[in-house]
Amino acid sequence: MSEARIPFAVVDGGADGAALAHRDDEALMLLAAGEYRGAFEVLVGRYLPRLTNYCGKFLGAARTGEEVAQEVLVDAWAHRHRYRPTARFEVFLFTLARNRCLNQVRDVARRGRWDAGLVADGPSPPAAALAPDQLDLLLAEERHRIVRSALLALAPKLRECVLLRYDQELDYAEIARIVRRPESTVRSRVFLGLKRLRAELAEEGEP
Repeated sequence: MSEARIPFAVVDGGADGAALAHRDDEALMLLAAGEYRGAFEVLVGRYLPRLTNYCGKFLGAARTGEEVAQEVLVDAWAHRHRYRPTARFEVFLFTLARNRCLNQVRDVARRGRWDAGLVADGPSPPAAALAPDQLDLLLAEERHRIVRSALLALAPKLRECVLLRYDQELDYAEIARIVRRPESTVRSRVFLGLKRLRAELAEEGEP
């Protein structure tokens, strides 16, 4: 993992963080463009967890998702001078995230396999050896695995739209800007993605 890859602190307190906490994303990014590093560190604190969640689910691996999320924030810092608040900062940031994730998928496809960073965790211990609370955890993890597998079975163009709509709660117009497709296309992809997810989960016995 790459703490060194993301050269920013996460501002969550102190005078600097308190002074910037009330600023909206767009104002913080404009301050960052003026070389106010502390403003960008506030954005890192706001968005690193969300980016990690999105990238991890898109790619099917939390560890890889965290690495890609950090790369996205480095990209955002590198592009700070070109940023224009013509749309919400989220749109700008998740456009970068989407492109990074698609590049990762293409790289893996060119290698002809999912590499070691994009595989599920190792086998779980036998259920008979677990205490009741551990068994509940195992069942929750199994359901998570099934949902993750169903999500990864979707084509990337469907997966990204479903995640942006329901995981990140962006509206259809914002998603259309991120994926560079008409809003009607985005709505169709979300509908089709959900339909295929339900079918996949039904085959696995999930409600």
